[in-house]
Amino acid sequence: MRKAIRNEDYLFKKVYDYVLHRIERKEWKEHEKIPSVRQLACEMNVHRLTILKAYQLLKQHDKVYVKDKAGYFVQSNGKKNLEYLNLDNPIVSAYVQKNHLSEIHQTPVSYQFSQALIDPNLLPNHYFSEYVKNVFDLYPKVLATYSTVQGDLELRETLAQYFINQYKTHIHADNLLITSGSQQAIHLIAQTFIKPGDVVLFERPSYSAAIDIFRAQGAQIVTVDIHPDGYDLEQVEYYIKQYKPLLFYLNSTFHNPTGYTVSIEQRKKLVELAEQYRFLIIE
Repeated sequence: MRKAIRNEDYLFKKVYDYVLHRIERKEWKEHEKIPSVRQLACEMNVHRLTILKAYQLLKQHDKVYVKDKAGYFVQSNGKKNLEYLNLDNPIVSAYVQKNHLSEIHQTPVSYQFSQALIDPNLLPNHYFSEYVKNVFDLYPKVLATYSTVQGDLELRETLAQYFINQYKTHIHADNLLITSGSQQAIHLIAQTFIKPGDVVLFERPSYSAAIDIFRAQGAQIVTVDIHPDGYDLEQVEYYIKQYKPLLFYLNSTFHNPTGYTVSIEQRKKLVELAEQYRFLIIE
């Protein structure tokens, strides 16, 4: 019975998130009619009552409205009711979570635990300062020009040689892309591989910005708990079989915020699972 209830909750959330993301991404415009209960049930291969339940909650949240004998339509952005929001509820849109986190970031405190930042006093700032000056002396034009989209060629060549020497991996500078940070990399991965309805496995807890990025692409997120000794691999494999994820996004070394590090044995097992069930691991 518990398994049946869990599956029903998952399907309901999948429908809710799917419709919500299509609305928020403007794939369905304001006052545009959305698929009927029967039509979407056929498309998503779920029971019509599951679709109806999701539509009713979307209506309650002022995302859609009903026209008598005509169906469901996208609500105008001018009408928003945020009273229903409950941060303990897993069905919360990404933009609300982001705004809530933004408010936390703006609160003046001595120690900001909502961000993963290194204390500047712990960094070799004087060394960096001198090194940057040397770079500008060697490459004065760098201040007035843009790098290539892939990133600085000399840096990519140096990294390629490092990977060859350190990991005996055959790689060329053209195979590397330099990003401005992890969020840009995650965004590019999500845009490249994810389409609405795809399942992505996440650790719990995980990086909130990554959650926002994948949800914005329409992904369905399934979470796996991380413990001091890593993951429950039986649970991971069960979820892989049940949900058939396209990606597993994880932070296996000095996990943020727990600090856990996954063992070599578990890492090897995860790679074996990825090969067996054909999904990507994003670390």
